[in-house]
Amino acid sequence: MAGRIPQSFIDELLARVDIVDVIDRYVPLKKAGNNHKACCPFHNEKTPSFNVSQTKQFYHCFGCGVSGTAISFLMDFDHMHFVDAVEYLADSVGLEVPRDAIVPITPSQQGLYDALQQCSAYYTAQLRTHECAINYLKNRHITGETALDFQIGFAPDQWHALIGATQSNESSLITTGMLIRNDSGKTHDRFRNRIMFPIRDRRGRVIGFGGRVMDNAEPKYLNSPETPLFQKGRELYGLYELRKHKRNRADRIIVVEGYMDVIALAQQGIKNAVATLGTATSPEQVSLLFRETDEIVFCFDGDNAGTKAAWRALNSALPSLKSGRDARFLFLPAGEDPDSLVNTHGKDHFEQLVQNNALEASEFMFSTLMEQSRKGSDESGTGHKARLAELVRPMIEQMPKGVYRELVTQQLNDRVGVQVMTAAAPEPQAATQHSSTARQTPVRRALIAILSQPAVVLEIDPEEYNFSDQIPGASLLLQVVSVVENNPAITHSGVLEYFREKPEGASLIKLAANTIGESAETGIDDPLSVVRHAIQWLNKESRLLNTTSIDKPPSAMTADEKEALRQRIESLKKS
Repeated sequence: MAGRIPQSFIDELLARVDIVDVIDRYVPLKKAGNNHKACCPFHNEKTPSFNVSQTKQFYHCFGCGVSGTAISFLMDFDHMHFVDAVEYLADSVGLEVPRDAIVPITPSQQGLYDALQQCSAYYTAQLRTHECAINYLKNRHITGETALDFQIGFAPDQWHALIGATQSNESSLITTGMLIRNDSGKTHDRFRNRIMFPIRDRRGRVIGFGGRVMDNAEPKYLNSPETPLFQKGRELYGLYELRKHKRNRADRIIVVEGYMDVIALAQQGIKNAVATLGTATSPEQVSLLFRETDEIVFCFDGDNAGTKAAWRALNSALPSLKSGRDARFLFLPAGEDPDSLVNTHGKDHFEQLVQNNALEASEFMFSTLMEQSRKGSDESGTGHKARLAELVRPMIEQMPKGVYRELVTQQLNDRVGVQVMTAAAPEPQAATQHSSTARQTPVRRALIAILSQPAVVLEIDPEEYNFSDQIPGASLLLQVVSVVENNPAITHSGVLEYFREKPEGASLIKLAANTIGESAETGIDDPLSVVRHAIQWLNKESRLLNTTSIDKPPSAMTADEKEALRQRIESLKKS
């Protein structure tokens, strides 16, 4: 996937971001000599062995062996996809990712996007000509400016409007869910006589719709089905609009249940709300939100259905809760929703409710489970405390290890009056000592030197490379040299990202670990000399190999010559 974004952009991005700042948001780092250290976030340990090099823009744990760049940290720790990690880092330093290069769109996919955009344009045009729809929005206090911002439209009460109104073929409209084929094989429009809310992905492309009736007909809301472009559990209504309005990372994001809630809040100046799409909040949606903010407020009705929805949201949020992140839960008064509340009482009142009445995730969890633990238990005895521990412990174990999890564990201990141990992963054996203590061949030392200071390659005349790429390690060295020559400004982490999905990537990551840590491979005081020495050694080995193996074919060699060739090959393999 890395090749789908220009390498030059990745190089520029990694040169602009600071890996210490990126990781410190998730794992508090402390300065230790030339590096920064912490207890590894990828395994349980008591003594910090997780090293982050600011100069190399690289991290490595000498306990479990995990290594990588700022991009790979976000992918491994926060479970981001490669493109999401690049977008997240680019947004943090004000760079625009080359959009057309992110994920190539096939002609069939482009046809689906075009079909949905044409439907959206048709619906917005229809809104302007239907007084019933305009009056409905006015009665809901929605201005023309807000309607334009969210591209609100109207689907007329017609069964076959889209085929004639758009240039899309029937197949595309069926695939995107805009047309329905009945049992007799005939098609008709899915949405009729409804206010239309286009659902846009983070790049602003229409991927589906929600439609609301203007009377008491059922269903009140009708959503697009799952399609190749639209998966409800991975998208959030209003996220594109939120990202469009915010200049920096949002202080908080409010998660509500309906399209009109998002729009009503935006109308009143609260432009940091999103809505789930008719499904329970998913872990993917929570992870997506935490890329945009450090605080999520889930806002639900105070009835039984709202409480159940909040509980499902809590369970989805647990794997993402860690130090520096907050998930809170706001339950509205009976009969109110964000739309009615903000229109009746105004922006300030709603924001005060969020600030003062929203429960911390742990508070909501404990209050709910304490009520459950007391059912059928003697309040004066210890039965309900034991039951509480049984209920809470598996939820704590879903949280990433760290300060947040420890604080919640302490809250549980305080409530039950004893030390409750949560299951912990066994301490792994220390990773095999990195190759700084192993025999370093000239090729390995040259690769370490180049990773430490890629620009040294530019000082070497290409004519000096007179060795065979069949010698172990030589091919990789030549590939790395070529990458640096073609990208003169590339950094240590840029080289690693270039090889991310190539077979050689794992080998380079291991070698890169030699450039950081207290026992880092030194031998690179003069990287240029190290690389030149390796080139000279490779040139010599190539001449020896050629002399031994090319002068005579194996069938014409004596036993001694065959043994000499075997020993030479074995020697090179060990290199």
